[in-house]
Amino acid sequence: MRKVWGITKRELMTYIYTPMAYALVAGFLMITGYFFSMSMLGSRAASVQSMLGNAGLIMVFVVPILTMRLMADEDKGGTSEILFTTPVSMGQVVLGKFLGALALVTGLLAIMLVFPLVVDQFGNPDWGIVASGYFGFWLMMTSFLAAGVFTSSLTDSQLVAGVAGVALLLLLWVIDWAAGSLGPPVGPILAELSITNHFVDFNRGVIDTKNMVFYLSLTFGFLFLATRVLESRRWR
Repeated sequence: MRKVWGITKRELMTYIYTPMAYALVAGFLMITGYFFSMSMLGSRAASVQSMLGNAGLIMVFVVPILTMRLMADEDKGGTSEILFTTPVSMGQVVLGKFLGALALVTGLLAIMLVFPLVVDQFGNPDWGIVASGYFGFWLMMTSFLAAGVFTSSLTDSQLVAGVAGVALLLLLWVIDWAAGSLGPPVGPILAELSITNHFVDFNRGVIDTKNMVFYLSLTFGFLFLATRVLESRRWR
């Protein structure tokens, strides 16, 4: 775990000293805050649940930008050969980089607590539902980040990694649209693969083990694929 922690710390420090990370976080909070404020001013009611839904869609575009450099940057910076020849497994590399990005997103989620605190000043939010929604959002972000790590491992181009990450997450986000127009057996299968469908229960205050297993399986699956891709590149 010491090696994983070293990689995690390195990636987190890279984010802290990268202006782009601050710009992305600030832009995300501004856009999310805008929609939150408009809902409050327009309907005289602000919903934490709708805010989390909007934030999830925004993160479809933000996360790939955060993760596109994780693996592709090693080739661009000329450090991939050093990384691949050090006594550390590819699984440790993938996990360390993933945890570094997850630490940043977890911090962003902590900042987002300002929204329910604002609601608390004007109303009486159900903090149980709020906690469930934030927990589900965090789980969804783990799967987003793992998908971004996977797409970043496929190429040495940050741009290609970012575009591929957005495309993959958008597919998982809108796949239930196709499920609604297709009958059995394809429709139900596509519905089960939808990231948004599994978030709905969390946002209603229902913590279902099935939904937790879905996000964790997606996370571990993408991290496993990223590890396999890097292992194949290591021995080329």
